[in-house]
Amino acid sequence: MTHAAGWGFASLARERFVAAGPLRILAFAFSVALLGCDSRPAGPAKVKPGSQLRIVSAAPNITEICCALGLRAQLVGRTRYCTYPPGIETVPSIGALLDVNVEALLDLRPDLILIAGRSRSITERLAPLDLRLESLPDDSLDDLFRSIRRIGELTGRGEGAERLCEKVRSELDAVDARYSGVAPARVLLLTATLSDPPTPPIVASPGSFYDDLIRRAGHTNIAAAGARSFVPLSLEFILHEDPDVILELDPTGRGRAHGAASAREVWSRIGPLRAVADRRVRVLSNLEFSVLGPRIARTYDAICRAVAEKSNE
Repeated sequence: MTHAAGWGFASLARERFVAAGPLRILAFAFSVALLGCDSRPAGPAKVKPGSQLRIVSAAPNITEICCALGLRAQLVGRTRYCTYPPGIETVPSIGALLDVNVEALLDLRPDLILIAGRSRSITERLAPLDLRLESLPDDSLDDLFRSIRRIGELTGRGEGAERLCEKVRSELDAVDARYSGVAPARVLLLTATLSDPPTPPIVASPGSFYDDLIRRAGHTNIAAAGARSFVPLSLEFILHEDPDVILELDPTGRGRAHGAASAREVWSRIGPLRAVADRRVRVLSNLEFSVLGPRIARTYDAICRAVAEKSNE
């Protein structure tokens, strides 16, 4: 799962490259002509420890993994959404995947572009540029460990990747121990704040790392299993299932200016809910809670703490 927003590639690229040199225009022409092709870019071969690659990270979680593996010096590009660790803003930005600045990307001369998720549209937009692409899974909690190990393989940091996986697992275990006595609850987790007036929200369903964390803590996710990890859920279904706890993600902190109080006010408009009456509507306001990266234990702790609290004034 990748969480970056963007606009049409072709229209933005056309505006950016109209005055560009022949190489840039040729690259753009190829990319537009082949957008509908069934491209299958091959991943790069493994490299020996100590090898230096010019890496472009196309997602915040990948940037965090690379830095945690000691690859900060090899990162030559990132997206505008990659804001951690501190100082990463000095790495040149390529925009975002759906409005990528191809001229800037080509100027970086990357050996490897790391992409989160399995979006065919994204790989098809980049494949015609004859750049090495590697798509990394980012749906489930297990995908985090798969991505860490894969990046380790690609960059000659296999041993470091195993150490990082063990560190993350240890941090998750520590959270387990802290909240081991919490009573099970029925939980609903939204990827954003509920709109006002309320409309069907996008929620974390089975297959997502949020669902993995909820179930790991011994709780139940009321969202039913579906074809995707994040799905819209009807207000009628939520009202019928009546969760004990409702969690809203507010990455920017601007969606709920007055915190849980304003959240409860909006939720009360869809009908009587146990979570509203018991003041167990929580707002998790931190960008890191939207990133499946090495700091995942902090997200897990925030979810466990929010569910464990009995009231929220």
